[in-house]
Amino acid sequence: EALDRVEKDFDGLVVGNEADNFSAGANLFMVVVASQQKMWGQLETAVKNLQDMNMRMRYFPKPVVIAPAGLTLGGGCEITMHASRVVAASETYIGLVELGAGVIPAGAGTKEIMRRIINPAVRTDMAEAFPFIQRAFLQIGQAKVATSAEEARAMGILGPCDRIVMNREHLLTEAKREALAMVAAGYHPPAPELIYAPGRDMFGAMKIGAWSFMTGGYITEYDSHIAGKLAYVMAGGNLSKPTWVSEQYILDLEREAFLSLCGDERTQARMWSLLQTGKPLRN
Repeated sequence: EALDRVEKDFDGLVVGNEADNFSAGANLFMVVVASQQKMWGQLETAVKNLQDMNMRMRYFPKPVVIAPAGLTLGGGCEITMHASRVVAASETYIGLVELGAGVIPAGAGTKEIMRRIINPAVRTDMAEAFPFIQRAFLQIGQAKVATSAEEARAMGILGPCDRIVMNREHLLTEAKREALAMVAAGYHPPAPELIYAPGRDMFGAMKIGAWSFMTGGYITEYDSHIAGKLAYVMAGGNLSKPTWVSEQYILDLEREAFLSLCGDERTQARMWSLLQTGKPLRN
């Protein structure tokens, strides 16, 4: 609704709040109840709406400045990564934590980490893709959370042009100032980008990595199963060789993996554990 209004009446959009936390992610209660009642149509629509909103923000003709602070997890992190510019409070705890809830990032988060970490490296001819794919895979697979905005920059969640504000009380003012500066500088959205999908050989390598973590006792069998779903998305499905694919291609794989995991009772048990105890279940 805000984007519709900005398109007609305003120069740009600032997304933020004055609560302790920007967003601790999706409504898990809604997701787990819909999963248990097998409301797959509604669940898929909810996920696709988040993907579509994030993609619309990324390519929006006017600047969208997002101002996170405090907990910025899961869907909150995905929204932040699709801003035209981020103005973050220094004390921002941000990351993709979906594996703790038994699913993978499916609001365009997996796609965006691939675009940010893997894409720049493999644009160089003869570049070795594996270390960058491994870095992206582990960052999502271990549900890593940056403990500050500066750490988030090192993780690729914030970009080099994103700003960090030390005083939380100045955050929204600085975000608005940034949006107006972008308008004055003649902001235009980025060009659409293809995503590097490494194909089935790399899918096998990621699966072996997860299996070795499991046999070493570091992760559970179900953790390994979820990691396999993540690996499939990051590999671009069952492609026979590395291919540059559209963003929508990865988004469709994300959504499919998310829904299939929601149908598993072990994922539903993880979601109930988070809702009832606040702690992830290692089943």
